Amino acid sequence: MVYITLEAVYKNIKIMNLRCIVIDDEFEAVEEICEYILNTPELDLVMSFTNPIEALSFIKKNENFDLIFMDVDMPNINGIDLSRLIRSKTKKLIFTTSHAKYALNAFEVSADAFLLKPFNYSKFFATIEKFLSPTDSLVAPDGEYLFIKSKNEDLKLVKVRFKDIVAIESLANYVRIYTKELNLVTHLKLKDAKAIFGKDDNFMQLHRSFLISKNHINSIEGNILTMSNGAKFAIGENFRKIFHDFLSNKTLKPTINK
Repeated sequence: MVYITLEAVYKNIKIMNLRCIVIDDEFEAVEEICEYILNTPELDLVMSFTNPIEALSFIKKNENFDLIFMDVDMPNINGIDLSRLIRSKTKKLIFTTSHAKYALNAFEVSADAFLLKPFNYSKFFATIEKFLSPTDSLVAPDGEYLFIKSKNEDLKLVKVRFKDIVAIESLANYVRIYTKELNLVTHLKLKDAKAIFGKDDNFMQLHRSFLISKNHINSIEGNILTMSNGAKFAIGENFRKIFHDFLSNKTLKPTINK
């Protein structure tokens, strides 16, 4: 899972981590949710509170947040009432509680999700995954390179030049980005990669599982492409006409003398 910042062909693409607040009067619950946030590279923990009054004061004084995780049953001010005061300060509101009876109240105040305690990391991630789509955070791009915090590089930010990208392959909720020297795995769905890279005419989808760079095609044998880094990709049946049309404009044809 991965934080990715793109500065590419069309003026500064940036995908920022989601800024999170945790509010729960039980210290153990706060500790657990904070641990889940810290283990999710797309999320940044800004602050956590066991006192809802202190949370209210902090949230009101600061800029808006992306996610607020909040218990319902708390002293002094419960989560439902607190949410009415701070709902405009967060993009997404997630209630966390041991009592299913609060679910209806939660959605009456425009909650975006409801986590019933106890929940493990798998349940936590499944709940917030729908909020992690990178295309929600895109702004206009600029420059000729991108930084990728890659799963297989110990989450280190690696600079990749846009022109060096050979192909982008789907791995379910991840993609593998191929260059001549590197294979980087990042948390990004292929449809989102297509929305980002598809604006550059150099990238073409030739299979439901990958995009390729036209500039990095080295040879073609039947329906198999061999790329500049040695990787081979089979053209999907539904994409063969697209490739044929591309190839017909790029193939040297003999002159016919009449």
